[in-house]
Amino acid sequence: MDNLITDYNLLPSLAKQHQDEFEVLGYTLDLLEELADEQIDAWVDTIAMPIVEAIDCTKCANCCRSLDVYLTETDASQLGSLIDVPIDSILDHVAAHRVGEWGTFKAKPCGFLNGSLCSVYSHRPETCRTYPMFTPDFRWTLDDTIEGASICPIIYNVLITLYRRIGELYNS
Repeated sequence: MDNLITDYNLLPSLAKQHQDEFEVLGYTLDLLEELADEQIDAWVDTIAMPIVEAIDCTKCANCCRSLDVYLTETDASQLGSLIDVPIDSILDHVAAHRVGEWGTFKAKPCGFLNGSLCSVYSHRPETCRTYPMFTPDFRWTLDDTIEGASICPIIYNVLITLYRRIGELYNS
């Protein structure tokens, strides 16, 4: 893929610069009522796949520096077994606090981040394994996705590509 923005330091200003276009993307998707959510999701997945493959997250790790990391009980158990801490105390051990039935790390950047690599990669929490997630329900989660454009090169590039492709559809 050519012309991908991969410098996460540029993302805040670029995302702000393209905020109106991202919002137009959302309005356009809302107006395309004839397209089922599954069709939009398939289109988004097709566009996102080569972008995800082209961008090396270990060169960035900005999500690990700035996002909340939510833990499930399974995540806590896996981390506990890795660092040899009982599940009952894993949330305290990793400086997390409970949010409903979830836990979330308080510290930013993530305490398991070593440079731009995850030191618990094989045991990383589900939210880390699935980030960034575009589907299912892209149309309905687009506002949250747009917020991520300022920190994640994958999200930014997917949104820019989607906006351009929708423009091409309307101009053809």
